[in-house]
Amino acid sequence: MADATADAAMLAKADSDLKFLMDDVGVPTSVQLLVYRKGFTSVHVFAGVDDTRPEVRQALAKELPLPYTENADSRVHMALLLSVWDACRRQLSVTEKNRAESKLGVQDRVVQTSEYAAMRRAVEDYHGTLSDKELPSKSLLAQKLEQVEENAPVVEDLRDATSLEDAETEAYAAVIDPASSCLRIKPGRTMTVPPATPEELRLRHRRLGLAWHMIRSKHTTRSWLPESIVDAFRRLSDFVLGDKVAGLKAEDGRVPKWSLILKYESELRKRAYQSVRDGAVGDLGAALKAACAAPDLFAFHFVTPFSLGGCTDSLGGTGQVDVGAGWKGAGKGLGKKGDGKGKVLKTIAKHKWGPDGKLLCFRFQKKAGCPHKDCKFSHFCQRCLQPHSYSVCPLVKRDAAMAPAVDGGAHAPYFAKDAAILDPGLRGHGAAMWSNLLGKRRPFTDGFGLCSPGRWPPASRRSSADTPSLAFAEKLGADLLKLLHSTLEVRTLAIKLAAGKVDVCPFSAEVVAAGRELVFRSLESAGSTLPVREVSEGQPFYLAAIEELLRVSGDPDYAAYYTAENSFAKGVRIGVGAELPRVPAVFEEKTHWRKYDDDAEHAQSERENYLSARENAAEVQKQFLEEAALGAMVEVSLEEALAEYGDRLALASLGAIEKRDGTYRVVHDGTHGVGVNSSIKVRDQLRSPTAGDLRTALRIMPRAFFGLTGDVKRAHRLVKVARQDWGLQACRTGVGGSDRVWLNKVGTFGVSSASYHWSRLLGGLGRAACYLARTLELAQLVYSDDLLWLTQDTAHGLEYIVLTVYFYVLLGVPFSWRKFSGGVEFTWVGLVVSLKQRSLGISERRAAWLINWLDTTVRSGHVRVADMRAVLGRLSFALTALGHLRPFLGPLYAWVAVLDNQRVYPLPKAIVLIMKFLASSLAGQGRLAPVGLPCVGERELFRTDARAEGNEVWIGGWALDHRDTAQCRWFSEKLTHENAPWLFASGESYRQIASLELLATLAAVVLFGVPKGEVGRIRCSAGTDNLGNTHVVARLLTTSFPLCAFLMELATQLQRLGTELHLDWLPRLQNREADALTNGDFAGFSEIRRRRFDLQDFEGFVLREMLGEGLDLYEDIRECRAAKRWKREGKLPAAESLRQKDPWQ
Repeated sequence: MADATADAAMLAKADSDLKFLMDDVGVPTSVQLLVYRKGFTSVHVFAGVDDTRPEVRQALAKELPLPYTENADSRVHMALLLSVWDACRRQLSVTEKNRAESKLGVQDRVVQTSEYAAMRRAVEDYHGTLSDKELPSKSLLAQKLEQVEENAPVVEDLRDATSLEDAETEAYAAVIDPASSCLRIKPGRTMTVPPATPEELRLRHRRLGLAWHMIRSKHTTRSWLPESIVDAFRRLSDFVLGDKVAGLKAEDGRVPKWSLILKYESELRKRAYQSVRDGAVGDLGAALKAACAAPDLFAFHFVTPFSLGGCTDSLGGTGQVDVGAGWKGAGKGLGKKGDGKGKVLKTIAKHKWGPDGKLLCFRFQKKAGCPHKDCKFSHFCQRCLQPHSYSVCPLVKRDAAMAPAVDGGAHAPYFAKDAAILDPGLRGHGAAMWSNLLGKRRPFTDGFGLCSPGRWPPASRRSSADTPSLAFAEKLGADLLKLLHSTLEVRTLAIKLAAGKVDVCPFSAEVVAAGRELVFRSLESAGSTLPVREVSEGQPFYLAAIEELLRVSGDPDYAAYYTAENSFAKGVRIGVGAELPRVPAVFEEKTHWRKYDDDAEHAQSERENYLSARENAAEVQKQFLEEAALGAMVEVSLEEALAEYGDRLALASLGAIEKRDGTYRVVHDGTHGVGVNSSIKVRDQLRSPTAGDLRTALRIMPRAFFGLTGDVKRAHRLVKVARQDWGLQACRTGVGGSDRVWLNKVGTFGVSSASYHWSRLLGGLGRAACYLARTLELAQLVYSDDLLWLTQDTAHGLEYIVLTVYFYVLLGVPFSWRKFSGGVEFTWVGLVVSLKQRSLGISERRAAWLINWLDTTVRSGHVRVADMRAVLGRLSFALTALGHLRPFLGPLYAWVAVLDNQRVYPLPKAIVLIMKFLASSLAGQGRLAPVGLPCVGERELFRTDARAEGNEVWIGGWALDHRDTAQCRWFSEKLTHENAPWLFASGESYRQIASLELLATLAAVVLFGVPKGEVGRIRCSAGTDNLGNTHVVARLLTTSFPLCAFLMELATQLQRLGTELHLDWLPRLQNREADALTNGDFAGFSEIRRRRFDLQDFEGFVLREMLGEGLDLYEDIRECRAAKRWKREGKLPAAESLRQKDPWQ
């Protein structure tokens, strides 16, 4: 068995063209193996065995060995090998001559018949028999061969993606040979019409994928040509023709023009080929995937043209030619010579060659047509290459007055009159990183803005080597680090900060002063004219210095700190009566806003404080006096406030939330009764890092050994607000009388724009710190005011983390030094990071709280729904890091959704089962989940399908073990009332088709298995033609039964194996084998490779119990939903919330 495997591997190693020549003359496989084992695996190598036939005979007899004098069989074998040697030499001679002539332009690259046959055989061995309509033409292969030989793939015109069927009759062209000055005839360029329908485009993609696969069989050493290239082009088709591109539909019913779709598709391939040429991506399959995910391509080549009119009424519609400057309008005017009657636009692109490779007939384009019956030119339209003349082409308008009017309303681009057009910033090389959370793939965010260098892997970030503007920041960083080394032990300080042993600023006043002097002097030497040494009144930052640091580095948002009209130095507007800025280089555009009720829309003259603030008025007054000493608040009389602000005085209610240290967090209610928040419209969308982003950061640094977290003190209270808006942030404590009013001079908790301004301010600071670090293996993330640093750079990582903290201090950032923590395991915004175990999860204290609550509730046998909802919120947050447990929340959500919030209900058995499982799963190390490594490969493991027609219910699937389905494992099982009673709980079985499809996937995982390994090391893929299940598996959440039960079992099975499984939707025509298995057609499969899946005997981890108890639970849910009632045991007062009774630690 091992020898057979080794022989097969050796045969696969040999080039297809040499194998074809061997097979063509009849060399036995055993003799071929002798040749290949000696390293003669290509035509080039075998042709160079020796110079003459006698010498070759002697060499083969000695090296193989092949004693041709012993018997007739050996002589025959030697004669066959000599024939192959002759053929190799002739083929090389012709090929080299053809290559030389193709470079001179007198001869196109030619694919020889034997060469084509060899590549075709290799590809059909892999994909099965292919039709002439699928197979690429010799002309297409010749283009690709020339590109591969130069190692420079170039994007192809889809008209060149011709098939053997298209190229049955080849055209010829005449050229002048520069060497002999003679007229030569060469094969012409074979072309076809552009794809006019989605299926035609899908066929062109398959043809291109097969062309690259055929090339790969000849050039096996080209690592950028993966074996799965055909599947990569299939995924490209699915993306382009899916909901995000071809299926996109605007609110007014418009869909993209077909020409726009083809243009965007061409740009995707162009980007992919460019990435391969530049070496930015390892293989063409990965390059295509990266291109589809590239937001800049999507924005520039699809979204923007679509928004500006690249649309039509239907997918297949061709639309109209874009109106350009060359159109003649109706009537005469400046720059026009007449009315343009009968004229066509000269700037429209016209073709010279027809799809048959011939020159187009210019007489045919006119109204009269071509008078010659035996015309040798091509009769196709110059504009669209369709079989009609240019004079009747529907794509050409004769009069601009006939062109459709351009809508300048909702779809026209909008620019605020005072908006500045910002550069995209110092983005990295290539596409930014991506993260996944709850089944959604989103751009990675580090919290410092779209242009933050931290959104790219360290190696892809810019430095002074490619961006000269960063030289200043890098030198400044080196000088500051040198200063630190001369005054303290930098690495020791990093360890102390991580251990939480620093209570006050670890940098002495002298070190801080020296550092600031270095920064200021460097900026002044660089030509700065701003007052960089000054701190603006009302806040602690050196805002002019921050602006100059950003400006010199090339940051797009530098002016927001000092020189802009509403800069941080002058005071920002909160957004009432003033439009907030739009900063596209830093933030995405915000498109949805909260809807406020009537109480929030209308201001009231008097508002009382909430009970918590009234009971602690003295403490609140004391804190306000401390804030006033810091310049953040001012107390005035009501008369003074009214005189200055009039109807812009909004006296809001206060709330006071006690913190662990005994102080109070005062919340300013800018919503109810004052109408402040309802008048604010933040135009930029804030994005903070999620568990998915943190997981991505850990994956790109698999050797991370140190992390540090820090907290900015009084973060939102550090942004200065313009004086004209102080009255909108007014309040009273009640101490000293009702005529005393406090005005907030800075950002305030409870005003919706406060977090936006703080995020923008800290974003620039964070980017400035990133510019110091060059391309060091360092990650920096921020969630509001919580900072996180990670590093795997053993030489300089700790030093640059301390340098970043020092840099923040120099620019005025106040830290809560006691809150610094880190090391190899630490907590950040409720998530625990273990660098030693390379895992992410929740803290031991929070896990213990959840386990205790779940166990206590199960023992009591009943629960108040309000408490259950609160715990579900906590579980939902916790399970963003523990995704394999998310499916167990589905039935809990479904149950509480139909219950009265303040009543107590008995626990159904299914809910008890889920609670017990969650409690046991969170125990011990179950509170952590491995983050894995970046995905280095993805391969399809199996394909499944299901069928439900009356009582005929089947599931089936097959493993992609071999190119021949007869060598593949498979299963096909019928479901009945006995083994699947849940199937008929909703009546007709077809209603459960999604559950059946997921059951088929589960059966495939159980029967065929998936590779074990750390999550992220390998990502498995399976095919199904149920699109909904691809989203269910991605999100790991559904409330439907029995779908949720199968999802729970599938997630648990995969978690135990440490593997991710991605379901990919397949068109039914590409899932024919699995479809046949569900129809009882086993013709293509071998019975000895069949696997059986008995649902009655399969217990799984949770499936048996969930299917049994889930039927009763969901039947009760349906009855309750219909009757709007439930069995009640009692009622508790609404005031006793879980947060008050048992707060989460």
